[in-house]
This record gives sequence, structure tokens and C-alpha cells, in this order.
Amino acid sequence: MKPTFDVVIIGAGVVGSALARHLTRFACSVAVVEKESDVGMAASARNSGVIHAGINYKPGTLRARFCMEGRRLLTQLCEELNVPYSICGKLVVAMCEEEVSELERLKAQGEANGVPDLRIISGVEAAKLQPGIEAIAALHVPTSGIVSPYALTLAMAEDSAVNGANFYLATEAVGIEHQHNCYAIHTKSDTVRGRWIINCAGIHSGRLAQSIDSEAPDLYPCVGEYLLLDKQVGEKLSMSIYPAPQADGAGLGVHITPTMDGNVLLGPSNEYVSDPETRCCTGSTANRLLEEAKTLWSDLPPQVVIGAYAGVRSKQTSPEVGGFGDFLFRRTPNHPQLIHLIGIESPGLTAAPAIARHIVDEIIRNEEPFKPKTAEEISLRRWPLRFDELPEKEKERLVREIPDHGDIVCRCEGVTKHEILQALNNPLGVRTLAGIKYRSRAMMGRCNGGYCLPRIVDILQQEYGWEPTAFQLRGPTSPMFVGRLLEEDHG
Repeated sequence: MKPTFDVVIIGAGVVGSALARHLTRFACSVAVVEKESDVGMAASARNSGVIHAGINYKPGTLRARFCMEGRRLLTQLCEELNVPYSICGKLVVAMCEEEVSELERLKAQGEANGVPDLRIISGVEAAKLQPGIEAIAALHVPTSGIVSPYALTLAMAEDSAVNGANFYLATEAVGIEHQHNCYAIHTKSDTVRGRWIINCAGIHSGRLAQSIDSEAPDLYPCVGEYLLLDKQVGEKLSMSIYPAPQADGAGLGVHITPTMDGNVLLGPSNEYVSDPETRCCTGSTANRLLEEAKTLWSDLPPQVVIGAYAGVRSKQTSPEVGGFGDFLFRRTPNHPQLIHLIGIESPGLTAAPAIARHIVDEIIRNEEPFKPKTAEEISLRRWPLRFDELPEKEKERLVREIPDHGDIVCRCEGVTKHEILQALNNPLGVRTLAGIKYRSRAMMGRCNGGYCLPRIVDILQQEYGWEPTAFQLRGPTSPMFVGRLLEEDHG
């Protein structure tokens, strides 16, 4: 039987991983329950990766507060964990006179939130900042940035694991029950108990809240599709490009965003759906994303799409209402040690570190002051540097010390055999091909694994003796192989 933990977190997305990491800085037992076979595999990895400056949120709301606090904490966290990020700025462009008033509204709103250095500039000046823009005016937001969302989530989770957090992956929570002196999280396979429960299960947080709180609100899944563009486009894009927002939109519009890996993202679309597990991408949406992106940036080259993905946002506003609801931190008198984080959509990535500090420091530790750990009791696990990005002399030194660095497995991304093995030997015990992909970037290039996937399969068979049935893309429900077509003749 599992022990009763001091704190159990439901959901290992960016907010859940931030909570786990902050909690492991104190003398308390922590468990994380996650339905996927790895952390951050839902909305936390399927977004634009933008560090928001704070212009889009109504002053006085939780979204505004935690965006502003989170942006500062996020960059500090990235420095500490070695997660790549860049404060590259963004332009919100007006294509007609009517949209200029929207720029003025965003500027005033951002200044009320404390966003510095906002300027409305001419279309000519915008084109100088980012060639190819054809607008009549733009709002320049120099403090906006980008971060690798999956690297951030993985880095926080793995740092949590080496500092004592217990991760129960591939463990789907189906309900919460109050027992004598704790709460029981019932899963499809087991029960995990904790004295404090933090429900941050994304689109499923509303359903889980309703299992013990009948007045918890509904959530509405809204899917956003993205296109991933080749790095040749990234060489031409220096900052994010956003359209002026539309009234009652479910998102911020189709935008063009550089990534820390050199690619470019187009998206997202916004479509309310009935299935919260929707991950489908469609040709019609891809065509629409490309057309809308070209109106923002005429320099967008043709035939540069190398991939597509979709993420599901958890919205509190119905399709009939549209727009955005505020973050909801729900805690009732009947269940004071049960905290539901509901409707954490944009700017959830930016806000995650601040949300974690608030929940842990201002709520939990205010009532139960867990003792801070000493510096000697904390181990810092930093996100590994990519071999391909190191100086040549450093590469030469590493190859001499670790010969597997001399074996390039993924040509598109310059990933070495050592990086493949390092990704597999992660603190969370994840043994999926997607786990290797997100930790090493193998299979993320323009060939989408056409060259490196067979080599990775050979390495895992040779180094670890994996049988064909051991290979899984994302977990037990996505096997890569069912057996061998032809057995080798060893006679």
C-alpha cells in the first residue's frame, strides 16, 4: 500500500511540474499523478511557447497578476535550470485603421499591468524591425519572449524527481474522495492518498473537481492546430508576429512565432470540440493557417511545412460566450486542503512558476509551515546542453572523453548516440520514443525520424536488448511494432 503523502498533485503539465519543484524545496512528501506516460505531453507541450509580457489581460485579474509575476520568475528559473529562452519581442500588427484602436487598447492595458517600453509604431518601422510585414501600424512589445515549453516542463519535473518527488505516470485519476484524515485519489489502477491535494489536470480538472464538489464549473475543450515550419524560415524571423485581437475570439489569433530550436510555428486555430482528447490535424485548417499567416508576413516562403500538431485548451467560457475566463483557484470550506486549479489557459506557461509560489507559500505553507530544506539537501538537475550547439573545441574534447558523442544519430538536429542514451536514462524512468524525442530532439527534424528512427531502434536493441514489443511511441496504447517480419539466421 502506498504511503499517505503530504501533498499530491494531479497533472504533470507545466503548472503541476512547477508545483512539484517548488514543494521539493521543503521538508514534505510529494507525489504527482499523471495520466500520460511522460510529463507535459498535453497542452504544456502543444502551445506557442511564448513568454507573455502582459498586454492581453484585464488589470486586476489573476491572469494579469500571475503573468507579470510569472514572467520574472520564469526567466530566473530558466537560468537556474539551463532551459533555453529568448526575450525576442513581438509585434501586434494592424492591417486597417479600425484595428489601430485595438493596439491603443492593448497598449493602455499593458501599461496598467506594468509592462514597460510599449510603443505603437508605423508600418514602415515595423517592417524595419521584421522585414516582410505589411501593416499600417504595430504595437511593439520588446519584453515578450519564447521558451521551449517541453524542455521547461521536463526540466522542472526531473529536478523534482531527483529531489524526492514521486511520479506515478500512466496513472489516470478518475475521482477524488475525502477519507478520515486525508483525500484518496482513485485511479484506473490504484489509489493515491494525500493530506493536501492540488488538482491541476488541465482539461480534466473540472471533471475531477466535480467528483467531490458538485458546484465546480464545467470546462470546454478548445482545440488549436499548429504548423511547424522548417528552420530556413526561422533564419528570417526575429520576433513573434500577432494580429490585432478580434472581439470575442477564443484565442489571440493565428500568429507566427519563432522557437528556441530554430523552427517557426503558425497557429493556433480555435475550435470548440466535444472530445477533450482530440489531437487531429486537418488539411483544411493547415491551408487556412498558411493563408492567415501570409497576410501578416508576406515573406513566408512556400512549401516549408515539416509537421503539425494540435493542443487542447481548457476554457471556462462556452462556445456561445467565447473569449476568456479568468484563472480559477477553487477551495471550499468543506474541503480546505483540496485546491482545484481550473481554466489555466494562456498565459498558463508564463504564469506557472508564480502560480506554484502562490499555492505553496500563500496557501499550504501558511497553514502548514513545512520547513525549508538546506542548500545541502537540494540537488540541482540542469537541462543538458545540446552537443550540436557547443563550440567546436568543446565538441572535440567531449568526443575524446565520451566516444559515443562522435556517433551522430540524428543528422537533422545533430543528436549524438550519447544524447540518445542520456535521454533514455532520465530520472522519471520514461522509456518511450517520444520521451527520447522531447529530451534529445532526435526525430524532430525535417525528415521526422526517417533517418534516425531506425538507428535509435538498433541502438536500443543492441545496448538494452529491447524486443520489438518493447518499443512504444507514447505509452502502452501506442506500440511501434508487433513483432519481427523476418528472424535473423544465426546458424
